[in-house]
Amino acid sequence: MASKQRLDCVGIALAPDVIKELDAMAARASISRSEVIRMAVGIGMPLMQAGFAISPERILTILEHTQLALTLLIERECPERATELIRLARARVEEHHG
Repeated sequence: MASKQRLDCVGIALAPDVIKELDAMAARASISRSEVIRMAVGIGMPLMQAGFAISPERILTILEHTQLALTLLIERECPERATELIRLARARVEEHHG
């Protein structure tokens, strides 16, 4: 989030176990609890506004299925490029999500 953007405070009540997980996530990412919440809202709100229900299990299942299907296709159609494609994918993750 841009540091120059004005942020308003909003108080919310959360269960202690949710706060504990927020703090753990913040510590792992070296960011504040507030930033974790802003990121979650930034991801979840657009999905909710578009009318999508958020199901982490379904999202992860789709991601894993897609990965398995692509791996099978790559290994079948161009096995000599499999290592290169994995390297490129990791580089892009680092570039765009690191």
